[in-house]
Amino acid sequence: MPVATWVVHHRLWAMGMGVVVIVVLVAAGFWYLVLRSPGTQVGLRQALRLYRQGQSGEAGGTLLPPSGVYRYRTTGDELLSVGGIHRSFPGTTEMIVTDATCSTMTWEPLVQHVESLVACPTGGSALTMPTARSDETIAGTRTDEVISCPPTTYFLPPDPIAGMRWGETCHSGPQPVRLAGQVIGPSTVTVGGRPLAAVHTRITFTFSGSESGTNPTDYWLVPGDGLVLRERETVDLVQKAGPLGRVRYTESMEITLESTTPAS
Repeated sequence: MPVATWVVHHRLWAMGMGVVVIVVLVAAGFWYLVLRSPGTQVGLRQALRLYRQGQSGEAGGTLLPPSGVYRYRTTGDELLSVGGIHRSFPGTTEMIVTDATCSTMTWEPLVQHVESLVACPTGGSALTMPTARSDETIAGTRTDEVISCPPTTYFLPPDPIAGMRWGETCHSGPQPVRLAGQVIGPSTVTVGGRPLAAVHTRITFTFSGSESGTNPTDYWLVPGDGLVLRERETVDLVQKAGPLGRVRYTESMEITLESTTPAS
Protein backbone atom coordinates (compact mmCIF):
# COMPACT_ATOMS: atom_id res chain seq x y z
CA MET A 1 0.00 0.00 0.00
CA PRO A 2 1.44 3.45 -0.92
CA VAL A 3 2.44 5.53 2.08
CA ALA A 4 0.01 8.36 1.21
CA THR A 5 -2.91 5.89 0.97
CA TRP A 6 -1.88 4.25 4.26
CA VAL A 7 -1.87 7.62 6.04
CA VAL A 8 -5.33 8.50 4.61
CA HIS A 9 -6.77 5.22 5.89
CA HIS A 10 -5.01 5.59 9.23
CA ARG A 11 -5.20 9.36 9.64
CA LEU A 12 -6.69 9.22 13.14
CA TRP A 13 -3.95 6.87 14.30
CA ALA A 14 -1.33 9.04 12.61
CA MET A 15 -2.75 12.16 14.23
CA GLY A 16 -2.72 10.41 17.58
CA MET A 17 0.92 9.45 17.12
CA GLY A 18 1.69 13.06 16.23
CA VAL A 19 0.11 14.25 19.47
CA VAL A 20 2.09 11.66 21.42
CA VAL A 21 5.34 12.84 19.80
CA ILE A 22 4.53 16.48 20.64
CA VAL A 23 3.72 15.59 24.25
CA VAL A 24 6.96 13.64 24.57
CA LEU A 25 8.96 16.52 23.10
CA VAL A 26 7.30 19.05 25.39
CA ALA A 27 7.89 16.83 28.41
CA ALA A 28 11.53 16.33 27.44
CA GLY A 29 11.97 20.06 26.97
CA PHE A 30 10.31 20.76 30.31
CA TRP A 31 12.63 18.30 32.04
CA TYR A 32 15.71 19.72 30.32
CA LEU A 33 14.92 23.40 30.84
CA VAL A 34 13.09 23.33 34.18
CA LEU A 35 13.41 20.13 36.18
CA ARG A 36 17.03 19.46 35.30
CA SER A 37 17.72 23.00 36.56
CA PRO A 38 20.80 24.00 34.63
CA GLY A 39 22.65 26.83 36.36
CA THR A 40 24.13 30.05 34.98
CA GLN A 41 27.57 30.70 36.43
CA VAL A 42 28.31 34.13 37.89
CA GLY A 43 31.72 35.05 36.45
CA LEU A 44 34.21 37.60 37.74
CA ARG A 45 32.95 40.43 35.53
CA GLN A 46 29.36 40.02 36.74
CA ALA A 47 30.51 39.60 40.35
CA LEU A 48 32.46 42.88 40.12
CA ARG A 49 29.38 44.63 38.76
CA LEU A 50 27.30 43.28 41.65
CA TYR A 51 30.00 44.31 44.12
CA ARG A 52 30.11 47.90 42.80
CA GLN A 53 26.33 48.11 42.97
CA GLY A 54 26.27 46.84 46.55
CA GLN A 55 29.28 48.63 48.01
CA SER A 56 28.16 51.69 49.99
CA GLY A 57 31.38 53.66 49.59
CA GLU A 58 31.81 53.81 53.35
CA ALA A 59 35.09 52.57 54.77
CA GLY A 60 34.77 49.34 56.69
CA GLY A 61 36.46 48.74 60.02
CA THR A 62 39.81 47.05 60.46
CA LEU A 63 37.99 44.15 62.12
CA LEU A 64 36.17 43.34 58.88
CA PRO A 65 37.58 41.58 55.80
CA PRO A 66 38.70 43.96 53.01
CA SER A 67 35.84 44.50 50.58
CA GLY A 68 35.98 43.20 47.01
CA VAL A 69 35.47 40.01 45.03
CA TYR A 70 37.32 36.88 46.17
CA ARG A 71 37.79 33.78 44.03
CA TYR A 72 37.55 30.24 45.47
CA ARG A 73 38.33 26.76 44.20
CA THR A 74 35.02 24.95 44.46
CA THR A 75 33.58 21.45 44.59
CA GLY A 76 30.05 20.25 45.29
CA ASP A 77 26.52 19.93 44.04
CA GLU A 78 22.86 20.01 45.04
CA LEU A 79 19.98 17.64 44.30
CA LEU A 80 16.33 16.88 44.94
CA SER A 81 14.87 13.48 45.77
CA VAL A 82 12.44 13.56 42.80
CA GLY A 83 13.03 13.39 39.06
CA GLY A 84 16.80 13.01 39.25
CA ILE A 85 17.12 16.77 39.64
CA HIS A 86 20.81 17.53 40.11
CA ARG A 87 23.09 20.54 39.65
CA SER A 88 26.86 20.84 40.11
CA PHE A 89 28.69 23.97 41.17
CA PRO A 90 31.40 25.45 38.91
CA GLY A 91 35.04 24.64 39.63
CA THR A 92 35.75 28.27 40.58
CA THR A 93 33.28 30.64 42.23
CA GLU A 94 33.25 34.14 43.68
CA MET A 95 32.40 35.62 47.04
CA ILE A 96 31.34 39.26 47.05
CA VAL A 97 32.29 41.11 50.24
CA THR A 98 30.84 44.57 50.82
CA ASP A 99 31.23 46.56 54.01
CA ALA A 100 30.14 49.59 55.96
CA THR A 101 29.20 49.23 59.61
CA CYS A 102 28.92 45.48 58.98
CA SER A 103 30.20 43.21 56.24
CA THR A 104 27.97 41.30 53.84
CA MET A 105 29.58 38.15 52.46
CA THR A 106 27.75 36.74 49.44
CA TRP A 107 28.73 33.46 47.81
CA GLU A 108 27.09 33.43 44.38
CA PRO A 109 28.18 30.39 42.38
CA LEU A 110 25.12 30.55 40.11
CA VAL A 111 22.50 33.12 39.24
CA GLN A 112 20.06 30.54 40.59
CA HIS A 113 21.92 29.93 43.87
CA VAL A 114 23.00 32.71 46.25
CA GLU A 115 24.01 32.43 49.91
CA SER A 116 24.96 35.37 52.10
CA LEU A 117 25.50 36.40 55.69
CA VAL A 118 26.05 39.65 57.54
CA ALA A 119 28.97 39.87 59.98
CA CYS A 120 29.26 42.77 62.42
CA PRO A 121 32.22 43.75 64.66
CA THR A 122 31.57 44.02 68.38
CA GLY A 123 34.37 46.40 69.29
CA GLY A 124 36.61 43.52 70.32
CA SER A 125 37.89 40.53 68.37
CA ALA A 126 34.44 39.00 67.86
CA LEU A 127 32.02 39.13 64.95
CA THR A 128 28.27 38.63 65.27
CA MET A 129 25.91 37.25 62.60
CA PRO A 130 22.47 38.90 62.75
CA THR A 131 21.32 37.62 59.34
CA ALA A 132 21.89 34.70 56.99
CA ARG A 133 20.10 34.35 53.67
CA SER A 134 19.72 31.88 50.81
CA ASP A 135 18.01 32.56 47.48
CA GLU A 136 17.72 29.50 45.25
CA THR A 137 15.79 28.50 42.14
CA ILE A 138 15.65 24.80 41.34
CA ALA A 139 13.06 22.69 39.51
CA GLY A 140 11.18 25.86 38.59
CA THR A 141 10.67 26.83 42.23
CA ARG A 142 12.30 29.79 43.95
CA THR A 143 13.07 29.81 47.68
CA ASP A 144 14.15 33.05 49.32
CA GLU A 145 14.86 32.32 52.97
CA VAL A 146 16.09 34.87 55.51
CA ILE A 147 17.23 33.66 58.93
CA SER A 148 17.24 36.41 61.54
CA CYS A 149 19.24 35.88 64.73
CA PRO A 150 19.62 37.86 67.97
CA PRO A 151 22.22 40.64 67.63
CA THR A 152 24.53 38.81 70.04
CA THR A 153 24.78 35.67 67.86
CA TYR A 154 28.43 34.95 67.17
CA PHE A 155 29.94 34.26 63.77
CA LEU A 156 33.42 34.41 65.32
CA PRO A 157 33.42 34.46 69.14
CA PRO A 158 35.84 36.57 71.21
CA ASP A 159 39.17 34.92 72.10
CA PRO A 160 38.18 31.63 70.46
CA ILE A 161 39.60 28.48 71.98
CA ALA A 162 38.96 24.86 71.06
CA GLY A 163 35.78 23.50 72.61
CA MET A 164 34.03 26.85 73.00
CA ARG A 165 30.28 26.56 72.28
CA TRP A 166 27.31 28.92 71.97
CA GLY A 167 23.67 28.66 70.96
CA GLU A 168 20.76 30.88 69.94
CA THR A 169 17.19 30.63 68.71
CA CYS A 170 16.87 32.34 65.33
CA HIS A 171 13.80 32.62 63.08
CA SER A 172 12.96 32.07 59.43
CA GLY A 173 9.69 33.95 59.24
CA PRO A 174 7.55 32.53 62.07
CA GLN A 175 9.50 29.28 62.21
CA PRO A 176 12.16 28.97 64.94
CA VAL A 177 15.59 27.82 63.80
CA ARG A 178 18.08 26.55 66.35
CA LEU A 179 21.69 27.71 65.95
CA ALA A 180 24.58 25.86 67.59
CA GLY A 181 28.11 27.24 67.29
CA GLN A 182 31.40 25.60 68.14
CA VAL A 183 35.11 26.40 67.91
CA ILE A 184 36.90 23.34 66.56
CA GLY A 185 40.32 24.91 67.12
CA PRO A 186 43.28 26.62 65.45
CA SER A 187 44.15 25.49 61.93
CA THR A 188 46.17 26.35 58.83
CA VAL A 189 44.88 26.95 55.29
CA THR A 190 47.18 27.22 52.28
CA VAL A 191 46.21 30.19 50.10
CA GLY A 192 48.26 31.05 47.04
CA GLY A 193 51.02 28.73 48.19
CA ARG A 194 51.27 30.36 51.64
CA PRO A 195 50.08 28.73 54.88
CA LEU A 196 47.79 31.09 56.79
CA ALA A 197 46.65 30.80 60.39
CA ALA A 198 42.91 30.24 60.76
CA VAL A 199 40.25 29.60 63.37
CA HIS A 200 38.10 26.58 62.51
CA THR A 201 34.50 27.02 63.63
CA ARG A 202 31.23 25.21 62.94
CA ILE A 203 27.75 26.73 62.84
CA THR A 204 24.77 24.38 62.59
CA PHE A 205 21.20 25.44 61.86
CA THR A 206 18.49 22.94 62.84
CA PHE A 207 15.03 23.34 61.29
CA SER A 208 11.76 21.81 62.50
CA GLY A 209 8.19 22.18 61.30
CA SER A 210 7.15 22.42 57.64
CA GLU A 211 10.86 22.38 56.84
CA SER A 212 13.01 19.99 58.85
CA GLY A 213 16.65 19.01 58.84
CA THR A 214 20.12 20.39 59.48
CA ASN A 215 22.58 22.74 57.80
CA PRO A 216 26.05 22.45 59.40
CA THR A 217 28.74 24.72 57.95
CA ASP A 218 32.45 24.66 58.82
CA TYR A 219 34.42 27.90 58.44
CA TRP A 220 38.16 28.51 58.48
CA LEU A 221 38.41 32.22 59.31
CA VAL A 222 41.20 34.78 59.58
CA PRO A 223 41.31 35.52 63.34
CA GLY A 224 41.64 39.28 62.89
CA ASP A 225 38.80 40.07 60.50
CA GLY A 226 36.75 36.93 59.74
CA LEU A 227 37.78 36.55 56.09
CA VAL A 228 36.63 33.10 54.92
CA LEU A 229 39.71 31.14 53.87
CA ARG A 230 37.81 27.89 53.51
CA GLU A 231 34.21 26.80 53.93
CA ARG A 232 32.50 23.41 53.89
CA GLU A 233 28.71 23.17 53.97
CA THR A 234 26.26 20.28 53.95
CA VAL A 235 22.48 20.68 53.79
CA ASP A 236 19.90 17.95 54.36
CA LEU A 237 16.34 19.30 54.48
CA VAL A 238 12.89 17.81 53.93
CA GLN A 239 10.11 20.14 52.89
CA LYS A 240 6.45 19.83 51.95
CA ALA A 241 6.06 20.46 48.20
CA GLY A 242 2.35 20.37 47.35
CA PRO A 243 1.34 17.38 45.18
CA LEU A 244 4.90 16.03 45.28
CA GLY A 245 4.50 15.36 48.99
CA ARG A 246 7.70 15.67 51.00
CA VAL A 247 10.81 16.44 48.99
CA ARG A 248 14.36 16.05 50.25
CA TYR A 249 16.95 18.66 49.27
CA THR A 250 20.65 18.00 49.82
CA GLU A 251 23.66 20.16 49.13
CA SER A 252 27.37 19.60 49.60
CA MET A 253 29.98 22.22 48.85
CA GLU A 254 33.56 23.15 49.73
CA ILE A 255 35.42 26.32 48.76
CA THR A 256 39.04 27.33 49.31
CA LEU A 257 40.35 30.86 48.77
CA GLU A 258 42.81 31.39 45.91
CA SER A 259 44.14 34.82 46.95
CA THR A 260 43.70 37.14 49.93
CA THR A 261 43.84 40.16 47.58
CA PRO A 262 40.32 40.80 46.26
CA ALA A 263 39.42 42.22 42.88
CA SER A 264 37.53 45.51 43.06
